[in-house]
Amino acid sequence: MWSRNARFLVRSTRTYIVPTTTRKTIPVYPPVELIGSAQIMTRVAQSEIETLDPGASRRKLISKKNKDRLKAGDVVRVVYDSSKCSYDPFVGYILSIDRKQLVQDASLLLRNQIAKTAVEIRVPLFSPLIERIDLLRPHTSNRQRNKHYYIRGTKLDVGDLEASLRRKK
Repeated sequence: MWSRNARFLVRSTRTYIVPTTTRKTIPVYPPVELIGSAQIMTRVAQSEIETLDPGASRRKLISKKNKDRLKAGDVVRVVYDSSKCSYDPFVGYILSIDRKQLVQDASLLLRNQIAKTAVEIRVPLFSPLIERIDLLRPHTSNRQRNKHYYIRGTKLDVGDLEASLRRKK
């Protein structure tokens, strides 16, 4: 290749190509036994879920087969492990439960009003920081919905849940 410089022509060479005099042979290895990627993911997920939830108590909280499972509309308290973090317990109204393909990715979307400000927090259910999740008030309604996003900014919106729970006791 030729390139034109301001005063003279310069032949440019490609420095990354190494000239060879012999033909290089590339080794070919036999194929590795293939395992379906779905099987690998289920094996890893199963071993991981056993370490995150050894007693299967959190899995029962979101299991569709359990009649006492958490539902949208319940009021829960999330208590964090004080030896691992310094978070305060959070009381919230469950807006939604996100069940994922991998069980350990499930999470809760909680809403509360703190100092007249609406606060939403997404809590990963199988986080090692969470000590326990307590059901404080089950949802009592004839209509069951999966998501309660419609309460945001309406008269149905949650007030200060901790204060209302203290008053009812």
